[in-house]
Amino acid sequence: MILTKTGEDLHLLKIAFREFYFNQGNMVEEPSKIQNREFGLMGFDGVMKRHLMFSSLGGLVASLIFETPSDVFASNAQYDFPTLPISEKGWRGAELIFDIDLKDLDMKCIRSHSYASCLSCSSSYVSGSQESCPKCGSNNIAESMLPCDRCVSGLKNEVLKLHRFLTSDIGIRPEMIGTYFSGNNGFHVHVLDESFNDLDSRARADLAAYILGVGILADAIGVTKDTRNDFRIRFPIGGLDHGWRKRISDRLGISVSSQKRLSNLIKDLGGLEQFRRRVAEITRDMGVRIDSQVTTDVHRVFRLPGTLNGKSGLTKILCTDLNSFDPFDESCQLSNREVTVRVTIPKLKLRLKGERFNLNEEFVRVPMFLGVYLISKGLAHAVRLDPGTGRFIVPASTP
Repeated sequence: MILTKTGEDLHLLKIAFREFYFNQGNMVEEPSKIQNREFGLMGFDGVMKRHLMFSSLGGLVASLIFETPSDVFASNAQYDFPTLPISEKGWRGAELIFDIDLKDLDMKCIRSHSYASCLSCSSSYVSGSQESCPKCGSNNIAESMLPCDRCVSGLKNEVLKLHRFLTSDIGIRPEMIGTYFSGNNGFHVHVLDESFNDLDSRARADLAAYILGVGILADAIGVTKDTRNDFRIRFPIGGLDHGWRKRISDRLGISVSSQKRLSNLIKDLGGLEQFRRRVAEITRDMGVRIDSQVTTDVHRVFRLPGTLNGKSGLTKILCTDLNSFDPFDESCQLSNREVTVRVTIPKLKLRLKGERFNLNEEFVRVPMFLGVYLISKGLAHAVRLDPGTGRFIVPASTP
């Protein structure tokens, strides 16, 4: 659901986004072979314009200043004719990209910093405290979250797991992997090695399944069914020192010299079927929680690096050092000038652009970057002063 914005909200967001592209258009990254990419511009009304083409980065940035979209996307694919329908574009290959999103990590802390926004009366409250809006009783609800440091740490750990798969199992050189903070609740990992561009959807699905740990069987370490004795152990000729074989054997604490120990473990678990379930649990736990649909789509448009995320006002930005990267600081690129907002969540605490904020009042003056962040998350609305009375004017929500 699109969070309800007032006319004043949209006015402030467009000013902030236009100012960013006018002053910091040099942050927008030019994709390789830009003239062969399909672009998509999402308006603040939620309507996407697709099948667009730009022949230069300058032309793209000029369009962003003029049109001021909420989000900017470019295809991972290269086409002969980017502006035509999918079936007529002439596919030339597509970059291999992985998406890791906070919603897929099952972080225990998420519930404590998730919020619900009522699309009927524009009030907000802590998500999970009740099913309907406490102010008007409506069930027309949109949810958002403010990621915490534990969330970021969890995301980074998952990205590092993906890096290990790509380098050790797939053989991709570290310098051919680009890691980007998405600008909201996740990371995008781009494979820069063009030898992977020709992979079709089926091949990408197989690769995604391998990284997720889906379909990795006990057979991988040489445990198979035997009609006489329930199971048989015959370790692979290549040993247990690589890939999923190593991960599973390390977790079980076995090696090629411990066949008896493995046999006893299988018996202790209750037999082959129980052991297979144990292996499936291990692979699910050790696999990387990527969004497989994102990886397999060879016609997808992805958020363009260096552009603003309409769900937060933060920038999709390259992480040159993932361990030290701080998304609440480095991706926060909007202006520091002050704006007035009405905060819809009482006693809101957060950290952004090197500052800590404790918002205890309903009407507050905050930096532009914070105002845009809260409005984008549905936790505040822009307001202005009536020059005659000096009172705050709170506009009604847009349809």
